[in-house]
Amino acid sequence: MKGFKYIITIAFLTISFSVFSQETKMIKNRRKALAKQDVEKKKAKEDAVEEGKERHLNIQSKAVRKRMKKNAKRNKKMHKKKSKARKR
Repeated sequence: MKGFKYIITIAFLTISFSVFSQETKMIKNRRKALAKQDVEKKKAKEDAVEEGKERHLNIQSKAVRKRMKKNAKRNKKMHKKKSKARKR
């Protein structure tokens, strides 16, 4: 009898939690819209950053662009070595 009451109690609790946890369609649609807006904002931000980098590079003279490219390659190589050393 004691086990039967325990099983019934657990069953009622799980049913009640599942009923109360459901959302309305309006709430689901609003969450989807907000998630979509967040994705669009992140994409727009990344595009703006890339556009700014490209503009910055185009403003520079040829010699400076060459130096920047050389330094970028060197930095990439150094960071790659450091990350390998940290993993060990």
